[in-house]
Amino acid sequence: MADGFESAKGPRAASPAQPQAQIDAALRLAGVSDAERARIAAHLKSLSGADLQRELLLLQQVLATPNARAAIGTYDRVLGMSKESPRAAQRLPPELRHALVKGVADPRTTTTTGHEGILVQAQAELAARTLLHMPQAQFEQAKLLLSRAGQGGAHGLNEARADAGAERAFILKFIAQRSERLRANPADAATGGSDTEASRTMDEISGMADDMRAMSRTQLIRVNS
Repeated sequence: MADGFESAKGPRAASPAQPQAQIDAALRLAGVSDAERARIAAHLKSLSGADLQRELLLLQQVLATPNARAAIGTYDRVLGMSKESPRAAQRLPPELRHALVKGVADPRTTTTTGHEGILVQAQAELAARTLLHMPQAQFEQAKLLLSRAGQGGAHGLNEARADAGAERAFILKFIAQRSERLRANPADAATGGSDTEASRTMDEISGMADDMRAMSRTQLIRVNS
């Protein structure tokens, strides 16, 4: 899937056959609750132009996956987090929210036993919450890692076969798995932000991200299984 990290060319326009009413009908068919559908509808109504087209395209793609229900739940929950405060809106912009949703939506493999995403809904929500609360320096480092996904590996891997979306999903999974170590705390603040538990943890994630950059999806799944 294309995403906001790769949007230099802009999102493809959503099909005229899939306006907001059709999206809502598809959400209902997928078993999405009335409350979730109402929140999603209100969000779509607040958008226009390219922003609306990008959101409709994401929802279309997610609803076509075997993990649609969990991914829509992630979409609703992370969207809600992004609206908690101005800081939350800055920490969870559309491209980051979309990466979380796609990490849940896209099956790990094409086999009948590989339908679950790289992220499960609980992990995606934990990653989002961790991004909200980590120190600013580590947040900036996380954003940089996510933006570099698929753009040339440390070992000269072939970018043509890279799966940037899968790389981002694994980076976000690593963040969720290390949530407690990445949160800001008073002891770290007293050090002035250098050589803290959060900084060491993000350096660890950075090394892992560098090692897997530009791998194919098959390689990514294998080395992280």
